Amino acid sequence: MITQFKQTGWILIWLLAFIPLITKGQSKDTLRINLETALQVALSDNPMIQIADQEIQRVDYTKKSALYAILPSLNASGQFAKVLVSQTMSLASMVIKLPTDWNVNTSLQLSLPLFVPALWYSIQMTALDMQLAVEKAHASKITLRNDVTKAYYGVLLAQDSYQTLQSGLALAEEAYLQAKNRFDVGLGSEYDVVSAEVQMKNLLPTMIEVENGIEQAKMFLKMLMGVDISHPLAVIGNLIDYNIVMDNTNVRNLSLMANTDLRQLDIQQQQLQKALLIQRTQRMPTLVGFANYGYAGVRNNAGPSFINPTETSPASIRWYSQGMLAGVQLSIPLTGIYTNTAREKQTKVQINQLATQRDYLEESLNLQVRTALNNMNNAVKQAESAKNNEALAQKGYDIAMKRYETGMGIIIEVQNASLALTQAQLSRRQAIASYLNAKADYEKVIGIN
Repeated sequence: MITQFKQTGWILIWLLAFIPLITKGQSKDTLRINLETALQVALSDNPMIQIADQEIQRVDYTKKSALYAILPSLNASGQFAKVLVSQTMSLASMVIKLPTDWNVNTSLQLSLPLFVPALWYSIQMTALDMQLAVEKAHASKITLRNDVTKAYYGVLLAQDSYQTLQSGLALAEEAYLQAKNRFDVGLGSEYDVVSAEVQMKNLLPTMIEVENGIEQAKMFLKMLMGVDISHPLAVIGNLIDYNIVMDNTNVRNLSLMANTDLRQLDIQQQQLQKALLIQRTQRMPTLVGFANYGYAGVRNNAGPSFINPTETSPASIRWYSQGMLAGVQLSIPLTGIYTNTAREKQTKVQINQLATQRDYLEESLNLQVRTALNNMNNAVKQAESAKNNEALAQKGYDIAMKRYETGMGIIIEVQNASLALTQAQLSRRQAIASYLNAKADYEKVIGIN
């Protein structure tokens, strides 16, 4: 009994020793990403991109199905029937009932379209469907790239804001310690201590709010990337690193040739043109080549023969070739002209509507491009101004702190200087984020993938 207890104890010890290792192995590794990694993961794992790729495959099968229609088609058919009422024939003033109990018919049919205009235009239509599917997939990637990029910058802005507030909290703590030390030695007032402590604690709710904003921004980014929301994510970088690329002087491209929305409308315009041609072919003749070969058989059960009703004939089956036919079939539509004409007019109206829609969209896109460029220019100016203000605010804070340490200043000067420095740092990072977001919108409109 004691031996069994010792064995059980050792087993428990080993399990307790290995539990931390097992838990560590089951924990999820933190995904560390920069902007390039985030885009790569999103373009491979986002469900919308996968759906767009599957749509291309679906349209490709439709295109192949249309191409198969121009190939020769071979069909076989067969029929097996029980004769319920026998056939009769008149011969020499006599009505003779044919002793047929079963009937079998087989045929082999070959057809080949020779002149079917609607078929050829349908094949061209499927080619346009493929172009449209590819363009929609391309548009999905550009839109996703824009969303992921802006979401990534949103996380950086939240993280940088949190770090800036932490620096502001450190300044407030330093001012509080200075005020408390001066009060303890009898060189300062209690008001200075209380005022510094209030300023320090006022930053805590804002920091908690920004911290929650970081988590929400990360969850949104993970959703766009197609990553599990519960998976740990670490976003690398900060907005100050992008300050060196804030140059808008080389951005002069206003062309909308690569814009996916306009290209989709162009393809849809071509589709309507093909649809109009298909409708016109409904008034055209069609020519189809064909060949047909048939074989039939009849069977009668054992019974009296019509030649000698008193005798019993054995069961028999006979096969008859129906011959082979080959030729061409011409079909000319004679009715429905007015119906097809009305449909053609409807399609023409749709073509005009789409052309008007394209012109309006082009004007709207030109406005979006110029707006994005203006926003980039304004953000560059704001960032440069905020950078200068940050340097001045840092200098002002240093002066105010020195004055307070030497007894020449008051705590309010230090507090104001601290708030001005924090605000200047936040303004600079906000300006950089505004520039990057405007640049992402600009690249989306002109079609940069």
